[in-house]
This record gives sequence, C-alpha cells and structure tokens, in this order.
Amino acid sequence: MEENNKVIVFEKKEIILILIFVVVLIITSFTLGIRLGKKLTLDEAGIKDVDQKTVELKSGLEEDVEKTVEEDSKLTDEEKLKTLMDESKTRLSNELEKFSTEDKTEANQSVAPQTTSAMSGKYTIQLGSYPTVEEAKQFAEGFTVRGYSPIINETKLEGKGNWYRVSLGLFGTVEEAKAYIKNEQSLFSGQDYVITELK
Repeated sequence: MEENNKVIVFEKKEIILILIFVVVLIITSFTLGIRLGKKLTLDEAGIKDVDQKTVELKSGLEEDVEKTVEEDSKLTDEEKLKTLMDESKTRLSNELEKFSTEDKTEANQSVAPQTTSAMSGKYTIQLGSYPTVEEAKQFAEGFTVRGYSPIINETKLEGKGNWYRVSLGLFGTVEEAKAYIKNEQSLFSGQDYVITELK
C-alpha cells in the first residue's frame, strides 16, 4: 500500500503574509470586542446613543471658561471692555488687599483704603501689552487657566493710543517681585516679562 503524503512548504513571503493577516485579525477582533463591550455596558446602564453624544465630561474650570465665552459673545465691545476693566480692578484690589494684610501683620499698622492712588508706587510683573482688549484678555486667560490672577490695565501711549497691559502680582518693592519670579520659575521660564511701577 502506498501512502500519499504531501508536505506543504511555504515560502518566506507567504509566512510573512500569514503573520500580517493574523496580527490584523487580532487587532480587529480586539477593537471590535472593546467597542461591543462598551456598547453592551452602556446599554445595561440605560444610556442611549443620543445621551452619549450630548454628555461630555468637563472639569469645572472648562465649564466656567465656556460659560464666560458664551456670555462674552452676547456682549457689545463697550460692555466687554467695562466687564474686563471691572474684573481687573477687582483682581487688583484683591492683590492690594493681600499686600495690605501682609503689611498689617508685619507692622501692626492700619490698612489704607483700597484706591487707585494707593497702588501708586507699587510694582507689578508685566507679561504683555496689546492694542485691543480681546488680545489682552485672550493672553490673560492662559494664566487664569493655570490658577493665576492676571491683571489687565489700560494705559495711553503717546502716538499709539490706548494699550492694554497684562501683569501679575502687586509688590511693595522690586526685590519682592524678583523673589516672586524666583519662586515661580516654571511660569516665567521662556516668558518675556518686565517689572514695572504702577503710577
């Protein structure tokens, strides 16, 4: 009796093609399994496809920024400027209050009322200067998102008109401002800045 044995021999190209086919099959199966598992889990939880499209998880800060952007888009330029100036004055007042509180604890003296003239002679770290409020606000939002409280001041420059300066902090001396910059090295590295005196 003769046995009819046949040996199948594959070439290297064929083996590589088979391996590629197997890898693609594994990746496709894994991806489909994940998607199917996710869909079944969401179905069991009672979450519909419509709900998935409308629900996006965002941090509180992202939601606040979106609300601010939506509110700003409804305002006129004059209202935006007024809102921005009010926010800057509030931030500046808060910084002045912090500074005044520090002075009070150190020297046990009474705190002067918070006025613009009270800020005269104080120092701040200017980060940028822009010809429009929108540009200044957009630049300042980058620092707000990181947890800082930037201040936007309007100033009139000869021959250039009104400009909007974005700055951080309120300091009694240049040395205090330099110490702040040293403590916040990660913020100021690669960032242009100048220490200026408020007038």
